[in-house]
Amino acid sequence: MPEARTMVDPLIGRTIGGRYRLIQRLGSGGMSSVYLARHVLIDRLMAIKTLRRDLASDPVQRDRFIREARAVNRINHENIVEITDFGEAEDGLVYLVMEYVPGEPLLRVMSSQGPFSIARAFDIAQQIGSALARAHQMGVVHRDLKPENILIVQKRDRKDFVKILDFGIAKILDAPSLTGSQQIFGTPGYIAPEYIQSTNIDGRADLYSLGVILYEMVTGALPFDYEYPGDLLVKHVTEQPIPPTQRRPEVPGPVEALVLRCLVKDPQDRFRDAYHFLSELRAVRERLGPATSWGALNEPGVEVGRALDEHAPTPDVLAASRSAHEDDSSERDELRTTQPSRSEVHDTPLEPERLPRGPAAPGGFGRVTAEYARPVIPEPPRDDLEIEVEVDVAAIAEEEKAKELDRATQPAPAPEMAPDGLFGVRRWRKRFDAIRAWLDELEMDHPAPAEIDHAMAFAARTLESLEESVAVSETHQATVESLGVSARDYRATLGRTIDELAGELSKRRGELEQLVRRRDELAVRREVARAKVRDREATEGEADALLWELAAVEEDVRVKAGQCDELEAQVTDLRDRLDRENERFEGEIASLVAVLDVEMQRLEGIAAALRAPLERAEKYVRDRWPDAR
Repeated sequence: MPEARTMVDPLIGRTIGGRYRLIQRLGSGGMSSVYLARHVLIDRLMAIKTLRRDLASDPVQRDRFIREARAVNRINHENIVEITDFGEAEDGLVYLVMEYVPGEPLLRVMSSQGPFSIARAFDIAQQIGSALARAHQMGVVHRDLKPENILIVQKRDRKDFVKILDFGIAKILDAPSLTGSQQIFGTPGYIAPEYIQSTNIDGRADLYSLGVILYEMVTGALPFDYEYPGDLLVKHVTEQPIPPTQRRPEVPGPVEALVLRCLVKDPQDRFRDAYHFLSELRAVRERLGPATSWGALNEPGVEVGRALDEHAPTPDVLAASRSAHEDDSSERDELRTTQPSRSEVHDTPLEPERLPRGPAAPGGFGRVTAEYARPVIPEPPRDDLEIEVEVDVAAIAEEEKAKELDRATQPAPAPEMAPDGLFGVRRWRKRFDAIRAWLDELEMDHPAPAEIDHAMAFAARTLESLEESVAVSETHQATVESLGVSARDYRATLGRTIDELAGELSKRRGELEQLVRRRDELAVRREVARAKVRDREATEGEADALLWELAAVEEDVRVKAGQCDELEAQVTDLRDRLDRENERFEGEIASLVAVLDVEMQRLEGIAAALRAPLERAEKYVRDRWPDAR
């Protein structure tokens, strides 16, 4: 029995939810800790967030933590880190299961590479805005958007791919509040004024935070100078942000205007929603022209014409490539003259191979088995006590980044099961068969004692039971994976439709706002004209003309409001459908997972029962045949 290693964190090496084995703690915060974990059924790296145990006993804190999972599942956007599972262990441990993203926090990227070109900053802001638009439309406000919560992933087909994480203090707008009115959430550098003033919070608070992030990306600094973090809380409310051009004079005027509109104190004067922000961002991009004429030129050392393709080969590389191609051609010509013809190859008789012979069997039995034919006895699968506590998380991250470079931005297909199978069942089978083969060969001169026969018979029955049960469990897991893929596809498809309708709704609302302002302006002018008529300072003509114009605008307002109501009804209907389907998928998956949890506990005991009898049989083989491998 291997000795148990001292574990600094008692959760390391533990399997929670029957499927997620914790490998290493990645970090801790005020409310939770995040661990790197491996899904034991499908050999996939995951990130597990666990709620502090003292907070898990508080129903309010526990519900807020679980609400993060429901909030993110409700959104289902490619630029938001996916939460695939959540639950509570028997001992009260509350956890979320998230996709493991091998990215760099935006804060670290800005620190090492900032300030960014306008093109790069806009690309990142567009992805953040797209994710926020979906979240807000689904009734979820992040409330703590900051560079530390934004991961930048480098893909081969997509640079600077954004993943937003940590919706841990997200507010679901149509859910009852779980927090006291005096609590302030957010980070001082990025918090919207309405949090400090305790006014109503909606998606425009996230747009303020996005404005701060965009400001920081293009200037390399925050919008306010400060000595202490507490100063920022006051300045967000009382001071105007320093114009970006004072930080970085080459920032174009339209970019400055876009950023400063995000940072307006009154939410009513910001962009009305994230779709409006995205529309204006696209308009600024078009106004500034293609990237070759602006953003990329801000980067030192970038040549005109090469800004759009940083991976384009240089003239030196092209010349080297042509030279190598010419060398390859000459080598191929030489090979053509030295290689034998097809007839020569087929006419040459083949020499019989001389196969290596194995060692003599104990007791003088002849060399009847070639060495290559004897099976190698595999090591048994590792048990929980043999899990390495110290792992190279940096190396794992680099390996995942390399995989990410070859992975498309679309979700990957459902992964195959782990190579050794659940609880190492395939390795157990190879180990059993190898020991059985050695015992059969020994049987000719050294019949095994009864206790070894009994051990192997017990192992055979146990292994058969394990294989049958594992097959059932893997089928259940495959069904869970299939349901998960179906749920993600459904949410993504419906989400894109919601985005299209909500974007159109945002546009119509903007038009309606303009019409309402025009109507109010005409109403004021008509009242002034009527007053002049009463005072005999003007004739009825101007007042009548304004009345007709006002009536026409009133009709336009009515029509536009009807269009908005119709679009809003369609969006609401789609959201309701999405919620119903989410509940259905969650229910089906939860039922299968409950069955899996029971099966996993039983399988763990069965697999553990295989260890001792096979160890006894292997020891017997090695004692009598030292050459056994």
